[in-house]
Amino acid sequence: MSFPLDAMNEMLDRLGSHPFHGDRLPRRVADAQDFAARVPLMRRDDLAREMAKPGHGAFSAPDAVRMNLTPMGSALMPILHTRADLDRATAACRTHLEACGIGPGDVCAVTFGYHLFVAGLFYETQMEAHGVTCLPLGPGEAERTAEICAREGVTVLAGNPTFALRLIEKGMPAPRVFFAGGEPFTGNATLYGRVRAAMPETVLVDSFSLSEFLPVARTFPGGEGVHVFDELVHAEVIDPDTEQPVADGERGELVLTHLAKEAQPLVRYRTGDLTVKRETAPVHGRTVNLPRVVFGRTDGMVKAKGVKLYPSEMRAVLLGLDGLTGRYRLIVARKASGGDHLTLAIEGTPDAGTLEAVRTSFRTQTLVGLDDILVEETLAEGPLAVDER
Repeated sequence: MSFPLDAMNEMLDRLGSHPFHGDRLPRRVADAQDFAARVPLMRRDDLAREMAKPGHGAFSAPDAVRMNLTPMGSALMPILHTRADLDRATAACRTHLEACGIGPGDVCAVTFGYHLFVAGLFYETQMEAHGVTCLPLGPGEAERTAEICAREGVTVLAGNPTFALRLIEKGMPAPRVFFAGGEPFTGNATLYGRVRAAMPETVLVDSFSLSEFLPVARTFPGGEGVHVFDELVHAEVIDPDTEQPVADGERGELVLTHLAKEAQPLVRYRTGDLTVKRETAPVHGRTVNLPRVVFGRTDGMVKAKGVKLYPSEMRAVLLGLDGLTGRYRLIVARKASGGDHLTLAIEGTPDAGTLEAVRTSFRTQTLVGLDDILVEETLAEGPLAVDER
């Protein structure tokens, strides 16, 4: 397993004097196992508490040059970047732009939002730094945006897939490269298929980032899923219950560590995102892969038939299937024989083919089978999972 030992030890040594991390971290580790055993996990609440203190507490960064905001409950938490942080992220993104054949002479339309949050400005920054002409358009006004893109010869588009489809419908020529974000993309076969049909010759890029970690991973030509920018971030997957690392290919919670961040450095940060990680042969230098990106949250886990089930991952089971609204409930009961009985209640009017697809997708996702599927035209309000045992 690849582990960035030198970069990790350099980071641990640097954080030895950090007011938040200093007393929590060893100065050096021997390998990935030592890192996981000796370095404590960090939760979003830990960061939020510090950021709520005057001057951002232990994460004060007087040399920060950019502040983005991210929702944290009912509040917005600042995300800080120094000049060096932005330069490192831009350099990592440059390797991806080059892999996609993007460079001077291209024209990029950015239709992600710019107000408060990070995506729009993030894409604009990396494109401009790479010599790409950038149109910071933001979302909305599909007809006028499509006209501008057609007039200015846009070759690269960055935005939500559903809005990209509206632009094509309004007459925008298909770009050479499309950066998707903000919605499940490669994990949503229906939406991905619609975009592929609308842009048959376009290089389609799926991306995954958190406001706290930007960027994390992207689709690289010649790879599958998204490949982690491992010069910026170390990715682990843990069992959210035992907090121990799981083997490659097993479902678990994504845990991320900054390798060189100056402002707000985060170490073994629990994202709450459910994913699978695999080591691969190098793809444009990257060997850490999330083949299905993220497909749920780790909240509300129930254990049934010897397997940990996460209610939110049922969305990935139902995504894109005809006749379903997407609303569901997982019900765990006890069989008369003593075993677990699994029922998935779904809302809609599915046909037999869709029901069989639900069964197959559920088994593929969770590795256990459903005992029953309960179909209701209108599903009553309630929790995503009910344990009746």
